[in-house]
Amino acid sequence: MLKTILAAVTAVATLTGVAQAESHAHPTHVAAADIAWQDIGLPGVQLALVWGSEEAGDGVWLIRMEPGTALPPHGHTNDYWGLTVSGTWVHVHEDGSETATTSGDYAFVEGGVLHADRCDGPDPCIGLLDFDGIRDAYFPE
Repeated sequence: MLKTILAAVTAVATLTGVAQAESHAHPTHVAAADIAWQDIGLPGVQLALVWGSEEAGDGVWLIRMEPGTALPPHGHTNDYWGLTVSGTWVHVHEDGSETATTSGDYAFVEGGVLHADRCDGPDPCIGLLDFDGIRDAYFPE
């Protein structure tokens, strides 16, 4: 059932580029070219709020990584579901093993578990992230 729901979300996100536009509070359609990507201070990484509210902790996000971008080990306070929309997203597990994901693949990541991410291949990686609470990231020193 969850796989069917996530596949439907992938299709909607891919076909309509669902995301909040800067000029409309509640758009009925946002073209992929019009997604309001925001730089987050990590080179090659951008986020866009798809729906919900960051302040309320119920936001669902698109994340975009440029090809070749790699995020160092990090964790999140809350659990999240991640769905690969496009590109070859590589999730590096806490033990160093890797899982390459492509469009339609999804995963559950527990809060507090360190992991890394990388975008392989020639195309940007886009993923849909649904956190169980506030979205954050912390990087161990």
